[in-house]
Amino acid sequence: MKILLAPDSFKGSLSAQDFCTSFQKGAAKVRDDVTFDFLPVADGGEGTLQCLLSAMQGSIEKCTVKNSLYEDVEALVGFFENKKTAVIEAAYANGLPQIKGRENPEVTTTFGVGQMIDFAIEKGVEKIILTLGGSSTNDCGLGMLSALGAVFFNKENKPFVPAGGTLSDITKIDLTKLHDRIKNISFVGMCDVKNPLCGENGCSYIFAPQKGADPQMVKRLDSGCRHVAEIFSQNDDTYAQPSNSTKQKTDFSLAEGAGAAGGLGFAILAGLGGTLRSGIDMVLDLCNFDERIKDCDYIVTGEGSFDYQSLMGKVIGGIIDRVEKSQKKISVSVFCGKLGRIESKPQILSDIIEISKGQELSYAMTHAKENLETSAQTWLKNLPYHT
Repeated sequence: MKILLAPDSFKGSLSAQDFCTSFQKGAAKVRDDVTFDFLPVADGGEGTLQCLLSAMQGSIEKCTVKNSLYEDVEALVGFFENKKTAVIEAAYANGLPQIKGRENPEVTTTFGVGQMIDFAIEKGVEKIILTLGGSSTNDCGLGMLSALGAVFFNKENKPFVPAGGTLSDITKIDLTKLHDRIKNISFVGMCDVKNPLCGENGCSYIFAPQKGADPQMVKRLDSGCRHVAEIFSQNDDTYAQPSNSTKQKTDFSLAEGAGAAGGLGFAILAGLGGTLRSGIDMVLDLCNFDERIKDCDYIVTGEGSFDYQSLMGKVIGGIIDRVEKSQKKISVSVFCGKLGRIESKPQILSDIIEISKGQELSYAMTHAKENLETSAQTWLKNLPYHT
């Protein structure tokens, strides 16, 4: 019997790789007829780089960049496909954990993300993949563009690096000074959200409260995002827009995913001429998921908190979609730390196991490995033996 283990991480308690090893450890205590294929995955957020390194041939290089409060931090950049492709986990530079207790999306910046891109460009890459999850920013990605040479001017015609709280101060932009090699590089943003840049479903209203914004700040941030969208719509100096002004311009602020990472998705589209893709779909493609399930009897996945949102573009939903499309008769089982509301259960989803049911949160977080081992044993005891 072959089981594919394809979990996300249990944030704060269990990495995706730890899930795989703990599950196998539990299984070995009750079954001797099981082989496992480890495929720790992520959906474009934190942990995506390590996930890809586990599944693909690649290497890591270190660089020093600014975090979202302009402090020096060490960032990792992954290189794949004979160093022609770089994978940049943006959260190394603009992540929330680095500034815990000091969250303020009016002052945070994506400048360090641009520095990571510049580092990759200098290595001679032809394609850059950016993972967008876990951000502390709401600057529409303009800090990133500033680090790559873009210039933003205020009312005094002085250049400055915009942050979330100063987006409305921009009067003019100059993208002609962007790094020369950018136009020859393919940019792809990996995201697990479909939110536009502005409005009630935009980055400010939906995500900024998680980054320290109160209701009044949310309104100011959204106003700034609307201003940025308008400024970009008037600008011709971009790789993303046709230079002929008679051609109809694209309003990238309306695009699905433009609001990802506080508008970093917008900057990838409107400033770098890149594209956005579902993070989990791209990860599964890169990890050769469709081939790896062909000889599997069961698929086990999981995440820390499982609810209806888990089926909407995140790891578990992406895996279920892929299995359904394959038309293979493989059941999927979910192991989670906490089980929330599920509006409708996909037919292919056979089991949902809450490994810490009834436990206090602090205990569950520190005993996740043991809970998973025990739950794996119970689940496997009930599976039929394959001959």
